[in-house]
Amino acid sequence: MESSYSALNDYTAIFRKREKIGKSEIYDESVLVKFQKPFKVYLKWIDEPREALYVEGEYNNKVLVHYHGLFGMTTSSFNPENALVMHNNRHPITKIGFGFILGIMKNDFSIARQHKEMETIKMGEDIFDGRPSILIDVRFTPHDGRKYYSPHIISQIDKELMLPVSISCYDADGEFQEQYSYINVKINPGLGGIEFSKENKEYHFH
Repeated sequence: MESSYSALNDYTAIFRKREKIGKSEIYDESVLVKFQKPFKVYLKWIDEPREALYVEGEYNNKVLVHYHGLFGMTTSSFNPENALVMHNNRHPITKIGFGFILGIMKNDFSIARQHKEMETIKMGEDIFDGRPSILIDVRFTPHDGRKYYSPHIISQIDKELMLPVSISCYDADGEFQEQYSYINVKINPGLGGIEFSKENKEYHFH
């Protein structure tokens, strides 16, 4: 996976996000995502008139947001962790992408194996979104003050792309917390700079 991610420069995908916010409500969203290294991301929500743009080092490191209805017809800029932007979100836009999932797996899996604090429930061939994948289902049992991202993680690795296309997390009681998935992934389509510019005429940033 690390080798595959190193060879990746940009990609497009449909990002599916399911998150438990508060004690019971689960929010489900589907978003078109365009991503380019080192960190440029454009998001367009599929079921609502909203789009966001974040380019590390540009626009004063702010997220540009256009959301007809909440922000009117103009573009607003926010710190990535601003309360308005984080409303009904468990993570800021800076935590999106394969790199985020891969980082969790690389860090937690290696530490847990070293301390024998990881139980593999299931690992093997599977199908995810109609494509061959490798399913990894693990639980963590931390000691001595160690903490892991989640007590229970189920991840899906696309066998052809060798990228973590899905991660589902549950708490210690087995309650669902979050799931992030990527479908219709197009690797290295050669996205131009205009794809990450507010001047793109296909976008609605003003």
